Amino acid sequence: MNHNIEVEKFGIKLRPVTFEDAAFIYNLRTDPDNSQYIGDTEQNISMQYQWLESYFKRENDYYFCIDLKDNKNVGTIGIYNIKDGSGEWGRWVISKKYPVSPSSVWLIYEIAFNILNLNDVYCRTVIDNKKVISFHERCGLNTAGIEKNGVIIKGERKDLLIHTLDKSNYKKVQYRLEKSATFCERLLMRNE
Repeated sequence: MNHNIEVEKFGIKLRPVTFEDAAFIYNLRTDPDNSQYIGDTEQNISMQYQWLESYFKRENDYYFCIDLKDNKNVGTIGIYNIKDGSGEWGRWVISKKYPVSPSSVWLIYEIAFNILNLNDVYCRTVIDNKKVISFHERCGLNTAGIEKNGVIIKGERKDLLIHTLDKSNYKKVQYRLEKSATFCERLLMRNE
């Protein structure tokens, strides 16, 4: 979806993806460390361009690049499947070299609740991705259930764990994320 939402805090910014980001997104999604927990990606960069072309035509789908202050791309994140005040956040893929997880999630919740005015959000995580599941639980998200065979990774069906957050609990989660995001910002500043 073409949009102009951009937010910045904790040494990073979320900005709308562009066609120029296709190679970065493709390389990020096909990196062996990342691809073990995300749905199969076509092994052809031209397919990424086609996917972006269809994305720009969709409504209620907000896809962002996560950039450092120097505009270096380090990840992606999005909010989509928005309906009746609820939306899914995901497409969360980050280069392992950069400590931007809590910051990027803080910002995506800021967009969801204060810009898009959603009432609740949910995310789906491959059940084998213990690190991300633990992250969501430490933040205070509620477990809503399991989606059986929710995604195909390397030809194999995998279950997804669903976590939710409603607007009434947002401030508590935001506060928990701020501590980690502030620490991660200091780490980023040391590496500049």
